[in-house]
Amino acid sequence: MHTNLRFIVLLAALLCPFASWAAATDWKAAYKKPDAVKQLSDRLVKYVTYDTQANRQEKGIPSSSGQRTFAKALAKELKKNGAQNVRVDKQALVTAEIPSNVSTNAPTVAFLAHLDTTPELTAKDVKPQVHENFKGTELVISKNPWIILNSQNAPQLLYAKGHTLVTASGTLLGADNKAGIAIIMTFVQYLYDHPEVKHGPIKIVFTPDEELGRTADQLNLTALKADYAYTVNGSDLGELGTETFFSQSFKAVFEGNRAMDVGRAQNSAFADNILMASDFHTLLPRNKRPETTFGKQGFIWVDNISTQQNRTEVNGILRAFSEEEMKNLKGEVTNAFATVKGLHYKGKAVSLTFEEQFKNMKDQLPEPLLAKTELAMRQEEIMPRRTALRGETLGAQLSFNGIPTPSLFAGQYNSRSILEYADVNVMEASLRTLLRLSVLWAETPRAQ
Repeated sequence: MHTNLRFIVLLAALLCPFASWAAATDWKAAYKKPDAVKQLSDRLVKYVTYDTQANRQEKGIPSSSGQRTFAKALAKELKKNGAQNVRVDKQALVTAEIPSNVSTNAPTVAFLAHLDTTPELTAKDVKPQVHENFKGTELVISKNPWIILNSQNAPQLLYAKGHTLVTASGTLLGADNKAGIAIIMTFVQYLYDHPEVKHGPIKIVFTPDEELGRTADQLNLTALKADYAYTVNGSDLGELGTETFFSQSFKAVFEGNRAMDVGRAQNSAFADNILMASDFHTLLPRNKRPETTFGKQGFIWVDNISTQQNRTEVNGILRAFSEEEMKNLKGEVTNAFATVKGLHYKGKAVSLTFEEQFKNMKDQLPEPLLAKTELAMRQEEIMPRRTALRGETLGAQLSFNGIPTPSLFAGQYNSRSILEYADVNVMEASLRTLLRLSVLWAETPRAQ
């Protein structure tokens, strides 16, 4: 090869990463961080006023009418900001598309968040508060009842000095996952307001009843037609959720004979199915409960006990990061059931059943997908951290159905409690990550 030609080839190879970096910065020419923080804050404050609490007792989807109301409002906003093929189906699933504006055959990327809030705490009459320029100490969010955020119950406040925080006023806030929805909707508006930002085909999806694990049952994966997806449902800055639990549910059924004169219960056929269920719950190991485990430790959780006359059902879940640990947890539940069966010889321990829900998605996420996501964060001076998630369900279900779906941070903290808050500056960093990703994926030829 001619010397000059060799030099040109070498120079092109060296400059290629810089060319990619330069293209990725084009979208920031008109970007103003204070404006983004304001938009995100305003959207979150508006969204949390929708009562979208999931309801375990309701078997239909959505499990609450507020989710449908919120879904229709989001669909209207999506249309206003240029999204196409915006739909809300009968189960309140919101889907929309943003067509590609590049000539290359770029992969289709979906961004997802969920409409519902936890069934454990009310989402009604939420009164959000915006705390600008947090001083870095403690934060009183309610005086009656007295509720205070500090570094003990909210450790990430240590890194939030100067940030804008959003809290409720003594109730659940609902930032999980309305912070994620606010990020995605602000992303959609930015692409609409700035058509110069290059991106491939994008899908937007807002799902009902994620907190109940029902989303993937009614999400039409064929219609979604995405190559990759992200749930914007994580927490802290730089968090990239790449692992999930193995998850199984269990149901234990006990039958007794309580329909008799309890004053004459001694030396009779009386059998207390409620006591059997209580003993079963008590016998499950305390050191395997959710509040006694962390990191990559699994747990056993009884989430519902229901009684109708002589029949009591105990429903729960098992979560583990390995198949071996899942086997051990199932053994603990089985042993507790067998012990109750032996103690209550007059009653009937009718059945114990297990059902697989989802598996660890770690092996379903290709390394190039994760590397590109980490590159997007680094280009925004965000240090990525691969994280094992202790709650993500939709990403795991999508990943095992052929759409690799890691989770991105959304700035939501202390979820499912009255101490919940959102850090809008972390939300803004998530927004920039989405914008970076849209440009980087536009430069990536779709795999054939």
